[in-house]
Amino acid sequence: MEIILGILTAVSTAAGAIGGTYTVTGIVVKHLREWARGQKTSRVLEFMDKLGLRSEAEVRHAVENWSFPKGFTEENTRELITLLSNLVRGARFHSTNGTPLSSYMRCEHLIEQLLQNVQPRRRAGEKIQSWQLKSFLGMGSFGEVWRAENPLYPESHVFKFFTREGARDWLRREAGALKAVRGCLADCPNVVEYLDVAIDAEPDPYLVLGYAEKGSLEDWILRRPDDRFPLNPTEVMRGIVRGVAEGHRHNIFHRDLKPANVLLTGDGEPIPKVADFGLSTVETKTESQSSLRSEMVLVGTRTYHPPEASDPFKKRHPAQDDVFALGVIWYQLLTSELLRPPYDFVERLSSTTGVDSRTVKMISRCLAHPDRRYPTASELFADLDVDAPPGPGEWTVPAGCFEVAGIAREYLEQRMR
Repeated sequence: MEIILGILTAVSTAAGAIGGTYTVTGIVVKHLREWARGQKTSRVLEFMDKLGLRSEAEVRHAVENWSFPKGFTEENTRELITLLSNLVRGARFHSTNGTPLSSYMRCEHLIEQLLQNVQPRRRAGEKIQSWQLKSFLGMGSFGEVWRAENPLYPESHVFKFFTREGARDWLRREAGALKAVRGCLADCPNVVEYLDVAIDAEPDPYLVLGYAEKGSLEDWILRRPDDRFPLNPTEVMRGIVRGVAEGHRHNIFHRDLKPANVLLTGDGEPIPKVADFGLSTVETKTESQSSLRSEMVLVGTRTYHPPEASDPFKKRHPAQDDVFALGVIWYQLLTSELLRPPYDFVERLSSTTGVDSRTVKMISRCLAHPDRRYPTASELFADLDVDAPPGPGEWTVPAGCFEVAGIAREYLEQRMR
């Protein structure tokens, strides 16, 4: 939290300027720019990595427990929370995607990349037809996300505004993919609902989606254990894989699976919904799976790419890219860290988190060489959907007896090979 507290200290020092020629955002931006000029590039990259590991809940907690400077208003507080949350999300985006040519760029340019999108273009209360924007939810690589309400709908929805240059042309090219997602996956309970696609809207095109009141899986992972609502990792993964498998069944491939693109909803047990099929590849060929392999442009988030994605000439199938990403998400969910699985991930899962051997084997197959990896999410879902023996804490072993269900299952699996 030192990074957040350091920014708050800078705001306190310059608080006398708030309400004059400077705003809270102006003060923070000025502070970060001046700080970057005196730092080495490696120090700035370290700063961004650490900032990206903070959560929006930690930001809000830090601000709400901060000693407010004299004259600091409620509006100033909201502006500060929004700004710091955007900085955290932006730093996380740069950290997981990597910063292009970072080793050749002056460190202040790295900070400029981070500061480009700290303020949304839209404002709360703005109307889009019969919808009214209520609260800003964050920035993405495409633009900004808002929660909106409509008197004709009992539930809130999400507006994703595409504000980047060339976004409209990109959406037109992806119109077929979006249509396929809306048509083929509309009834899947684990895929976010697409209500509308407005490619020609002014000033920015947008999508209208279902709203997930419990936030993203990334938010959940980054929260402190005491602040998390309970969820069952196996059931969450079963839902995620079901949504991706339904896409694969229709030759729709996500290509940017990550915890930030898994939303959680529901009044009781969280229901995961896969979002952002915007980078999807819809394959229309009908030949065998092996002949569908083709060279693909590298898209998505680097942490969730398989090793073969680093070779631009390597022939890959997008379904196996999705499967690899599912393995990374599964590992992150079990370890509560947004890190790529290390070489010894099997040992860590088995010894540190107490994960059963069946789960470890499925994750291992997700992350394996393409020749041994699940060919699609459908095969992974078939394995997940097989009834597993009760896990630790799910039943009580009678006095004087031993827990042998896991041993028996492993023995039978070996015999059936």
